[in-house]
Amino acid sequence: MKFTLIRRISFSSPETGLVSKIVSKEFESDIPPQLGYEYEDSAWGRNDHPKVESVVINTESGICTVELEYLKAGNADAVARVFETTLKHPGWKDGLQR
Repeated sequence: MKFTLIRRISFSSPETGLVSKIVSKEFESDIPPQLGYEYEDSAWGRNDHPKVESVVINTESGICTVELEYLKAGNADAVARVFETTLKHPGWKDGLQR
């Protein structure tokens, strides 16, 4: 089954408001995604295995999108750093450039 993993990288504070970026990766597996499953990827830290929060299948196009739990950045600048670092890992793209 082919699907797209997406993950938000976010930080929020009263001073900055919400700062957020989205990364995505096309993925293929014989195991269909389900809520609660964890995905391990070189883009995340060793102990960061984000869980599936939602699975959306478009019945017209057949496109399946899997949203992983968001990554909480330490500050607004960290959002951009984590985003750029993630894009250096195999297959990850800017989620808004799909």
